[in-house]
Amino acid sequence: MKRRLPALAEQKPSIYDLPALEAILTASGLRRPALQRIRRQWFREGVPFEDVDWSGQADAVRGAFTESHLELVERQDSAVDGATKLLFRTLDGRMLETVILRIASGRTSLCVSSQTGCTEKCRFCATGAIQFFRNLHWYEILDQVGQASRLLAAENRQIRNIVFMGMGEALRNLKNLRRVITDLTTGKSFQFAPSHLCVSTLGLADKLVEFAREFPLVNLALSLNATTDAVRQDLMPINDVFNLAQLRDALDQLVQIRDGRETMISYVLFGGVNDSPADAEELARYLTGLPVHINLIPFNPDDASPADLSPSTAGQTATFQQVLRDRGYAVTRRYSLGQDVAAACGQLANRPTAC
Repeated sequence: MKRRLPALAEQKPSIYDLPALEAILTASGLRRPALQRIRRQWFREGVPFEDVDWSGQADAVRGAFTESHLELVERQDSAVDGATKLLFRTLDGRMLETVILRIASGRTSLCVSSQTGCTEKCRFCATGAIQFFRNLHWYEILDQVGQASRLLAAENRQIRNIVFMGMGEALRNLKNLRRVITDLTTGKSFQFAPSHLCVSTLGLADKLVEFAREFPLVNLALSLNATTDAVRQDLMPINDVFNLAQLRDALDQLVQIRDGRETMISYVLFGGVNDSPADAEELARYLTGLPVHINLIPFNPDDASPADLSPSTAGQTATFQQVLRDRGYAVTRRYSLGQDVAAACGQLANRPTAC
């Protein structure tokens, strides 16, 4: 039976607040072995609340904390690949989507959202076409991880990688992002390696550098998508604030801050817009001297996509990739999972199946 989420006014502290949780458990007399078992089962193994060995304190925990911050409204499983899209509702009625990616190699990644809607208005992204409501709280982001982890545990799977590439611009929510990254990578709870996390940004140059200084071991992905300011600004209004020259300066700073670690460059290919061999040559020139890995991403159109944007052909993509490889760059051609359930890159728009 699905548990009713509490009204916003009834909300208690989050069960993902480990210091507060341990304070309650310690006060009840639990010793270190019991605390370690609870941390392992609840945060890392995806054990459902009812099956966690709370040492007789389940009612006390449930009475003191909010167990779920998100209600799972709908689950959509791809009939084509290993993607699952989860549509959640927050306590104040806002909607967001999270995507589980079961990679063919056996690894499992989780794509989490950081906002309900998005502050940016990229022309090629369905999320940008819907209204922005608010930033997600740190515990709402962690609840995406927790609920997905419990769902996957039933399949004998565990989340290996977490990518902040869902709905919203993560660096616009820097305060909550800091707490989430800290809770995921340090302390006694989730214990993900920083190298298994990736934060994607549209190009907030100042916040990109600020985040990198604080979390130099977390992977970063910059959505570039063009080699001239005119084209990039048409695709991504953020370029009016942080142009290509400013982004290049930020990338140069990252080399020092991150001790030469690679930055991922995301480049969505649009037919006849940014996918010519000349564009590839210009991208190679722009990235000269930087430790980068370039991800070429297919454009995933939907019913709301602009008529003047279409995916690059396989031939155009292959030529673009080869030019970059000939210039010495590591290039990966990404294949988006979940297109049949609108879960692919750029398709998240809070659409239940019934819509």
